[in-house]
Amino acid sequence: MRMTRTGRWCAAAALLLAAAVPAGCSGGEQRIALGSCGPNAEGPGHPERCGTFQVPLDWAHPDGAQMTLHVLVVPASGSDKAPDPLVYLAGFGGSAIQNAQWPYDHLGALEENRDLVFVEQRGTGGTAETCNVPTDAVTDDAAYRDAVATCLASLQRDPRHDTTTSAVKDLDAARRALGYDKVNLYGGSYAVSMGLAYIQAHPDRVRTAVMESGSLLDVPLWQLVPTSAQHSFDELVARCKADPVCGAAHDPAADLATLVARLRAAPVTVDLGGSSIEVTLPGFLNAIIDGYLASPQTAVLLPGDLAAFVRGEWADVLTKRSASLQQDGAAPGSQLAPLQVQKITLECSDEWAQMDPAAVAAQSGSLFAAASQSRAAWHQRLCAAWPHDEGVGGTVTADVPVLFVNGTADPADPPANVAAAAATMPHATFVAVPGGGHGVIDGCLIPLVEKFVTTTVPPDQAAWQHCFDASPTTWKPAFPSD
Repeated sequence: MRMTRTGRWCAAAALLLAAAVPAGCSGGEQRIALGSCGPNAEGPGHPERCGTFQVPLDWAHPDGAQMTLHVLVVPASGSDKAPDPLVYLAGFGGSAIQNAQWPYDHLGALEENRDLVFVEQRGTGGTAETCNVPTDAVTDDAAYRDAVATCLASLQRDPRHDTTTSAVKDLDAARRALGYDKVNLYGGSYAVSMGLAYIQAHPDRVRTAVMESGSLLDVPLWQLVPTSAQHSFDELVARCKADPVCGAAHDPAADLATLVARLRAAPVTVDLGGSSIEVTLPGFLNAIIDGYLASPQTAVLLPGDLAAFVRGEWADVLTKRSASLQQDGAAPGSQLAPLQVQKITLECSDEWAQMDPAAVAAQSGSLFAAASQSRAAWHQRLCAAWPHDEGVGGTVTADVPVLFVNGTADPADPPANVAAAAATMPHATFVAVPGGGHGVIDGCLIPLVEKFVTTTVPPDQAAWQHCFDASPTTWKPAFPSD
């Protein structure tokens, strides 16, 4: 999924993150005064305008301590300006402002008639903090709790309020302060959760929503990863068998089964020339999911790499791919791992992120279960000690025109994870991209999405199919010949 873009917005983002912030009032009383994004973001090539606004640190006490968030607006470039902007929402732990380059570059037809709005979500960008979180290597419960307490004590503010629930209220405060009556939402991955939560809370303020590679609020997507990842891998296996090059050279299903059995028996230590890493079964499976299956361009490399792993060529592949099969950013055996605290709060509070170890174990027939079992145990233990307010969840019932676009080979957010919205969102449209991974809107899909936002009417099935047929290698690239 596109979560980071560099370019013209870097200067604006850097200035915003370092800016001194004036005091202001909170809630619906304030108005955001947009101005220059700084000396490095001036001139015809920089139409963006920047500003700040204040929100309660704890929305349960709106007159209490405040925190400052940033907003970036790209004004509509045309003369026929629509009143409702496109609000771009960032993925998990990401900053909408720092990710502004992609929508600016690719959604030009919308920017001509609509403002593009990017609102910093609390706990990201300039308000992001990290701390060292205990890993599974800390086996003593008292020591584990002490490590969490030390982590929390190192922070500048209480992370319990960095929930999606609070972020939805922040976003609506920004909408009011910018003077918009309705907005169009665009988001992928976690941003789908954020977007759906906003629709759930403020359905009358949303004109359209484009939800890419996400899941419904009440679908425990990480708990279901064993099933979703296995389906993604099975799609790849079927493609490999049908391909004359891949099918003749590789048997990815047998190779993965062999590697799972070996790593279940014992981890592998890999010498990378001056350093070494320990490849564990959970770390290996997570690397397969995130580093290969999430994108069609990397998925086609997996059959050959699995065969190399079976031959013991770990160092060659890891060096070539510049990949690390470690989990959660921690060195093997480390007792602490640096993590963004907002992401922990979201994991512990939102319904979609909950993980029941028993429910994970009950998903039989998946070679990826070990990855989720390890994560579920870590999640349950950490969240028992991590302070967090109530997150979002439940069913979203709304008449808003929503476009759900999911890849059929997405190992985390497949089309099945949004299908139930048909019963409660009568104006929802579902597009399953054949072979698509995590993050699918590109190429010929972009004008179809722009047409939906412009008219509120989704293109018909024939238009989507024509796009898939015209660009088969976008989501199903060729397997390498070597």
